[in-house]
Amino acid sequence: MANYAASVLAEAQLILAERFAAPEKRLKSPGVFGAFRKNTDIAIPNVGSLRTKEERPENGYFFNRAKRSVITSRTYDHTGTVADSTEVAFSWATYGDKAQTSLKRSDNNVFADAQILANELENMFKNIYEGIDGAALTYLGTNKTTVNGATKNGVFDATNDVFEIATANIARFIQHGKSMLRQNYYSGSADAILDPALFLEAEHYLNQGSGNSVNTAYQASLGAQIWEAIGLSDANYPIGAGYFVPEGTIGVVDWIPRQNREGKGDFDSVLGGYGSIVDPISGLTFAVHSYAQRADTSASGGDTQDEVQEWEISVDLSFNKAPLTAAGETTIFEVGIIDTPA
Repeated sequence: MANYAASVLAEAQLILAERFAAPEKRLKSPGVFGAFRKNTDIAIPNVGSLRTKEERPENGYFFNRAKRSVITSRTYDHTGTVADSTEVAFSWATYGDKAQTSLKRSDNNVFADAQILANELENMFKNIYEGIDGAALTYLGTNKTTVNGATKNGVFDATNDVFEIATANIARFIQHGKSMLRQNYYSGSADAILDPALFLEAEHYLNQGSGNSVNTAYQASLGAQIWEAIGLSDANYPIGAGYFVPEGTIGVVDWIPRQNREGKGDFDSVLGGYGSIVDPISGLTFAVHSYAQRADTSASGGDTQDEVQEWEISVDLSFNKAPLTAAGETTIFEVGIIDTPA
């Protein structure tokens, strides 16, 4: 793929790497998607490598938890039941964006070809990232648990499917959230994905040191990593809302076609070429497809006799959660701050 467009793409990548490293252009990767990305290798390692084509189905298999009452006496003729497993089908969606450059546009511009392409790529990366972060947030809301066994340090509202924590306890809501998880038999670390209001409270209370009159810094050792979800908002809980998710129980798998992984064709041709590029925002590898065609670009800073380069970058993602067999039960727990819990 040693052609003009490929060399411009390579140079544009270098420009982007420098641009995203600069303080004024640096983007923070966390958000909702960051929580999914961080947990993927724990929850579903290497599952994306099994997929070879868009139309090929892909399933995962997980052992079920067999809950039983304990026996109260020994018998000579005891009989047991056989445990089971669950098949989970992974659902994929494509996220992409497209842009256009031209051979002669830089001739009439202060910016070089690679700078123009770098700007187009940056816009595409940001657009896709906003889209997948929104999709991750939607996934949480659609898949939150409707079953919650916690009865202390808050109240579960079965109408809203939210564990409600009193405003008076907002300074310790991370403790209350972790307590809620333990009451549902989830120990260990967790991810707290919070709306801007609750994230601000968390930042404030977690950064109070021992020199203050009220030391709340101990909450930082409770094993909860906090993430700010910019688009998260629950009208029923304007004071603050978020999700507590046991670590390693959600994840997102990424995939691009084999032709993009291996590289094929010629970007400068009418049929085009296939390649890949690493997104500096999310760290995902995106598929690149590009082709050239004749065009009059004089109206957009080019020339009456020009070649346009059509670019598309994309990635397939599958958001997943740990499967549970009990109806309505998931590992995604929404919490909400409220003046008077139900």
